[in-house]
Amino acid sequence: MQKISRHSGGETITLVAGDYRAQIVSVGAGLAQFTCKGRHLVIPHDPCVMPLAHLGKVLLPWPNRLAGGRYQYAGQAYQLPVNEPASGAAIHGLVAWRDWQVSELSATKVVLALFLPPSYGYPFSLMVQAIYSLNEHSGLSVRIISENCGDQKAPYGAGVHPYLTCNLTPVDKCLLQLPARQVIATQGGDICDAAALHMDYSQARQIGEQQIDHTFRASGEQWEMKLIDAQLGRSVNMRSDQPWIQVYSGEKLNRQGLAVEPMSCPPDAFNSKINLIELSPGQQYCLFFNIFEEQLY
Repeated sequence: MQKISRHSGGETITLVAGDYRAQIVSVGAGLAQFTCKGRHLVIPHDPCVMPLAHLGKVLLPWPNRLAGGRYQYAGQAYQLPVNEPASGAAIHGLVAWRDWQVSELSATKVVLALFLPPSYGYPFSLMVQAIYSLNEHSGLSVRIISENCGDQKAPYGAGVHPYLTCNLTPVDKCLLQLPARQVIATQGGDICDAAALHMDYSQARQIGEQQIDHTFRASGEQWEMKLIDAQLGRSVNMRSDQPWIQVYSGEKLNRQGLAVEPMSCPPDAFNSKINLIELSPGQQYCLFFNIFEEQLY
């Protein structure tokens, strides 16, 4: 049975299906907890507390970083607030700390909705839905659907920020399999061969002490990655249809999990225009991903 709790940090929605249990928070339409038989599949956080490192949040109308918070679109220059002083960038969009509204709820599904009004740095209007669906066999499926409800084209990108974990086992002990052979080493950098940077995980291999904070170009229109605990013979898997994947080895969170962020575009796409989406009035874009646990042997 569905459950909503209300507190100073917004609302928390609990979904249950078979051995899976998920907690979604209304602030940022974020994934606060996701377990299978009590095993953590994402790094959890207390729903009442502002989490570190954008744990589980929805990232739009751009993911990752926008250099200097500046961009030009349709002949106009715009400036967004710089909210990461260390890099001088505008990071992770405008909705991660907004309170979304529950518009539909059942025992295994919740739909959260948000209207993003025009602002000085982003004078475009979006209606957004975050749809979380839990299934006892296929795990958690999520769709982030944005529609341009304004009267002009809007630059757009989307991402999400879950931290996958094999029940909080340090990533040093885990294996990573990631279907990507190209990588961007730094924001705004060139696209390189992943093997040249020792970042080729197309075949499962141990992460060890490797520090990862890179943007990978996915191989194929549909992809599946695995974070594997070889000792227990289990993996946490993600499937998505997005062309880019940001991977971060979680130093801010004691390397207890791996941020695996499906993205529609790479960092600074508002400037580079790489995979930048231009939503016409009435047009929608859907980001999809699915997380589940797999018994390997």
